[in-house]
Amino acid sequence: MSLQINNLSKSFSIRTLFSGVTFSVDPGECVALVGNNGSGKSTMMRIILGEEQADTGGVTAPKDCKIGYLPQEIFLSDNSNWETEKETLTLWELATQAFDNLKHIKERIEALEAKMAEGILDEKIHDEYEKLIADYEKSGGYTWQAKTIRLLKGFGFSEERFHEPLKNFSGGWQMRAYFARLLLREPDYLLLDEPTNYLDIASISFLEDYLSNYQGGILVVSHDRYFLDELATSVVAIMPEGSRNFKGNYSQFLEARENWAAEAAAAQERQDKERKRIERFVERFRYKATKASQVQSRVKMLAKMTEIAQIRSTPKLSFRFPECEPSGEVVLRGEHVTKSFGDHQVLKDVSFVINRGDRVAIIGENGAGKTTLVRILVGEDNLWGGRLETGYRTHLGYFAQDEEISFEGEETVEDRMLRDAPFDAVPEVRNILGAFLFSGDSVKKMVRVLSGGEKSRLGLARMMLRPCNLLVLDEPTNHLDISSREALLNALDDFPGTVIIVSHDRFFLDSLATRILSLENGKSVLYDGNYSQYMWAKERRLADEQSSLENQKNSDTIETNKITDAKQQARESAKLQKQLSNKIQRLKKDIEAKENEIAELESSISEIEGQLAAPPEGWSPTKIAEVAQEHSALNAKLDEAMQAWEDLNAESQQTSDELNAIRGGK
Repeated sequence: MSLQINNLSKSFSIRTLFSGVTFSVDPGECVALVGNNGSGKSTMMRIILGEEQADTGGVTAPKDCKIGYLPQEIFLSDNSNWETEKETLTLWELATQAFDNLKHIKERIEALEAKMAEGILDEKIHDEYEKLIADYEKSGGYTWQAKTIRLLKGFGFSEERFHEPLKNFSGGWQMRAYFARLLLREPDYLLLDEPTNYLDIASISFLEDYLSNYQGGILVVSHDRYFLDELATSVVAIMPEGSRNFKGNYSQFLEARENWAAEAAAAQERQDKERKRIERFVERFRYKATKASQVQSRVKMLAKMTEIAQIRSTPKLSFRFPECEPSGEVVLRGEHVTKSFGDHQVLKDVSFVINRGDRVAIIGENGAGKTTLVRILVGEDNLWGGRLETGYRTHLGYFAQDEEISFEGEETVEDRMLRDAPFDAVPEVRNILGAFLFSGDSVKKMVRVLSGGEKSRLGLARMMLRPCNLLVLDEPTNHLDISSREALLNALDDFPGTVIIVSHDRFFLDSLATRILSLENGKSVLYDGNYSQYMWAKERRLADEQSSLENQKNSDTIETNKITDAKQQARESAKLQKQLSNKIQRLKKDIEAKENEIAELESSISEIEGQLAAPPEGWSPTKIAEVAQEHSALNAKLDEAMQAWEDLNAESQQTSDELNAIRGGK
């Protein structure tokens, strides 16, 4: 059964967030909930959870289904459970809370086993034991540890830190731990509000693979276009003109929306032409009695005409970076840059040359040193080794990953801008804020109450106050919605200077980067091309290395086999030689014995022949006949012995030849 959202509407004061929204989430389906910031996406998720009430409509969930929720921000002051968990639990303890039910089953199984060991073996205990064993196996009792390890590693945690206290981790890593526990619980429906905000590119790719095989239903809000294209099977769009449902991914939805806009505009144009034609008829024949009925008919037609809903656009971010004199050809040159935190060396040997006009994306796994390198480049960290040379006439603009930290005071948006503005830029502050969607009363908002997206926009607005020809941007797209990301991308495309950027938005990197500076094991690799081209080249390089390793392994195996075969052959040859030598010795003994036998036969025959030639006195004719018969028998034996002797000699010669052949072939 599906999770059904029926005709939901929600307003705050005089502002309507959304109205008449209807859709469903089926098991195995991923629904992308899209809309501009402030359109009510997070509010809708809280309504589905029952944390807020809708003005109209309702939510129908299957009986006994489990719904899991990942909010944008989990570190809330009123979330007492989370505050306690992060202070008292280790990473492993938090993640494996997902399997508390399995632990209870295991405890009961062990209790029953203890009873049975004591000799208590009644049928009731046996039946319960068999059922618990089946439940334990069916619920993943023998795989939960492997699942936990896979998920934690996929989110970038090293095994060495699995049993560290959660409070030792930064907020972003704590969010990953919270998310891992949610996924391990495997709820029937997942509600994910910006799940990629605190993940790096490798973790996002892992999450995509994980969710693509998820058996439950998923409702996701995300500003990561690649993420939505990879996972979404349908889109629910909250738009100014109302909600729309679309089967397909986000890019397909955008294409369809353009078609809807074109169709609506064309329909409106046709209606306008028809209206004008009818109005001309009415004006022409209004006072002609014979046309009165036709005029009245057309007046009614005009009254029945309704405005065709158009695809309305909302205010969007639009700006250009201020012009600045060009820098020299070489903007930054780094040689053997190193950086350590205590005994931990983050950057070992980072070298690079960045030229005017480059769009360089710094990439690497979490902990690879991306932000550390950025802070060195912009001069916020002076405790490092190596050499860094800034080019001629280079003027730097910097957006920090933790930009929002500077917006925590009691200032208003306008006051914060004025504090940073040079004298000649003061008259332009209001215009700059307007370009970043701060106008009217919003310029008087306190900076501490701004949303994440508003803080990111204010941080970008501050970069408009001073011209620069080198932009260093550390995760500028965090908290920006898709349209604002596209506006920033357009502005950077038009920017004539040099850009260095850290971002986990792959669409952004693919569209902007011309070079990739990859940090791997503390060292740097500089690649010409965008992110996808770099990943293709990297995968090909890894494949070639793997192929080379396999070829080497095969070669080693062949060589090993040759050596093994040679040794085996040598062993077999030695064994055969020994067998042949033994055989020759045995044959020699047999030949010698046969020669002795022949000599004895010949001696006996010679003796009998002498007796027959001169029979002793007293031999009767019968005796002589018997001795003659014996003589014949001895001659027959001699013939057999001679033949056997010849055979033994022939066999001995053949065996000697074989032995000599083997020895000669060594």
